[in-house]
Amino acid sequence: MPVAPAAPPLTIEKLVPGGAGFARLPDGRSAFVDGALPGDRVSVDAWIGKKGYVEASKFRLETAGPERVAPPCPIAEACGGCNWMALPYGAQLGYKAALVVEALERTARIKLAEPPEVVSAGEPLAYRLRVRLHVDERGHVGFFGRRTQELVEVSECLVAAPELRAPIAALGALAVTERSTLGGHFAAVDLRAVPGGEVELELEPRADMEPSGAPVDALVKALSAHAHVGVGGGRRGGLRRYELPDGGFLRVPGGGFTQVNWAVNGALVAAVVAAARKRGARSFLDLYAGVGNFTVPLARAGLRGVAVELERTAAAALREALREQSLAGVEVLAGDVAGTLPRLSRKLRGVELVLLDPPRSGAKSAVMPLAALAPKNVAYVACDPVTLARDLRGFLDAGFALEEVRCFDMFPQTHHVETLAWLRPARR
Repeated sequence: MPVAPAAPPLTIEKLVPGGAGFARLPDGRSAFVDGALPGDRVSVDAWIGKKGYVEASKFRLETAGPERVAPPCPIAEACGGCNWMALPYGAQLGYKAALVVEALERTARIKLAEPPEVVSAGEPLAYRLRVRLHVDERGHVGFFGRRTQELVEVSECLVAAPELRAPIAALGALAVTERSTLGGHFAAVDLRAVPGGEVELELEPRADMEPSGAPVDALVKALSAHAHVGVGGGRRGGLRRYELPDGGFLRVPGGGFTQVNWAVNGALVAAVVAAARKRGARSFLDLYAGVGNFTVPLARAGLRGVAVELERTAAAALREALREQSLAGVEVLAGDVAGTLPRLSRKLRGVELVLLDPPRSGAKSAVMPLAALAPKNVAYVACDPVTLARDLRGFLDAGFALEEVRCFDMFPQTHHVETLAWLRPARR
């Protein structure tokens, strides 16, 4: 439970992995204030005590820090989505590099010679191809507030792709009867824009509900003017075509994972392919391959390899994309990475490139089996600097050297950052 603090106003010293502002209490404990920025002077109204540190659950800004600006979005302070929108964009990039530096030093004992480059592409607003909105029982639509489950109602979202603005506005402008149906039957709305293509809207039912009947049909009809609408598990079938910058394409099933920032994703993929060519790689192993975000471009660049993906629908979509583009040099395996790697140890020993793009939890269980493959190059793509640092420490302890670190600003206006790290055997 939050408790009232017994501390004077705090001055925020820096931003830390996770995006919160950091300050030191008079008794020496660390204090983390989500939403506070360097130089801000804040009074904490309530905090949550942890072992050895505290987290502010409510604070007041007494004096703004030197970099704080008025965010372009009127609900930025209440909404939990864009926690760095009050920072100028250039400052966001600098702090993201600093977060990666701190995570590597603190977690992995890796000290970089200089902060990594942070690559940006496209616009820092209007970039998200996918948005998930929550629905309360009265049919109001919005995002959860910062560190709460309280709904912050929205009629527009400045970071959503332009194609999503009309359906978001339509949700906020539903008639009373349609809003009642939405709140009574559905808990969330998933919006997705296919690059250069259609907009999809998925209504997610409340627990133990199978929405049907005339009111639901009327709601679907009202929203269908702005998007292709699906209800619950009845996602529209078929594979969507996602065009890649190099002229290739991905095939994505309904609800399948893709990066939300297509411009920055294109820059990241191009960087991986260019570095693979520079290193002379001819064979690859792509782990956590998804629908082939890296597999397809590497195959189009002439590399042969193996892709491993747990989700069978994603693996099937990847096979279809390879077939349609006549890319015959790739084997796609559907299965768990930890369980599949031992079966590949003899076949892929000495593979020239291993690429990992794991979920936020990282790839700890895969590090030692990968080290046993003795790959000539490892490219690790991470969305969390701390789990990246933990896994890089494992690679270094297994005899690898860190060669290069670059960051990609996949999520402007937030603390999240994508990092690409290259490793090689310490002795060649």
